[in-house]
Amino acid sequence: MAAAQQVQKALKLRAEPEVHIDSFPFIGQVLAGNIDHVEVDVPDVDAGPVSVAQVKGTVDDIRIVGSLPSSVKGAVLSRVRGDVLLDFKDLNREVGASQIHLVPGPEKNTVLAGGDLPVGGKQAQIRGRAQLQRTGDRGLRMTVQDTRVVVPGLLTYVPGKGGGLQLTAPVADKMDEGELQQATGKHVLPQQMMKGRVLDTLVDHPSLLEPTGIDPSLIQGLQKLREPKVAQQMEFSAQLPDNLPGDIRLRDISVTKNGIRAQLTGKDVPVG
Repeated sequence: MAAAQQVQKALKLRAEPEVHIDSFPFIGQVLAGNIDHVEVDVPDVDAGPVSVAQVKGTVDDIRIVGSLPSSVKGAVLSRVRGDVLLDFKDLNREVGASQIHLVPGPEKNTVLAGGDLPVGGKQAQIRGRAQLQRTGDRGLRMTVQDTRVVVPGLLTYVPGKGGGLQLTAPVADKMDEGELQQATGKHVLPQQMMKGRVLDTLVDHPSLLEPTGIDPSLIQGLQKLREPKVAQQMEFSAQLPDNLPGDIRLRDISVTKNGIRAQLTGKDVPVG
């Protein structure tokens, strides 16, 4: 119990960890002022805007500071290794847009983000591909790219430079190609991705959209979306607290089916 309380105090944890000392012979090592190996399970750690679901760690070569049995001042953890899990269930709840859901992506260290977004009176779906990366030795960040807004059965809208509006084939077939070209002054096919002035034309000439059943306010709402703002709703970052004792660093990150895993290492961590 005392060991768990000391670790909780040293690492500034919100909950008391489970500490397992399985070295043998234990009594002899304690009397010698050195413990070879300890395993620690931490149930809850604060990491900025997100919480860490699980931390499992091992500590090697614990040097007791002071004299046994009555003058022990603390200890120094010579080598610390940890495995941290940021559970997708927690991330879904705690990232900037609570309606966003995160799942593992097809490529290494990628995450697929998706959720619901009300636009122009319609319930749209927002999708994006996120990349996970370390930020120095003490943090990680998830940035979102390739964002798109989908109104099922009607259209897909890609905000930002190079994006535009793509109608579904059944909807595009309902538009009058001649009227579209006359209104835009360009040779535009309804099946093509519509950009810039073509989108403005759809709003300025509501009659073009009448056969499709699309309300012009939906197009106006989509035009107001800006890629950086849409992406930021799905991004997050986490950072190790600055006041952790010793040299604790983030070494590696990976995406698993349950969430994001990070490996930590540390040396000469004072306890007590």
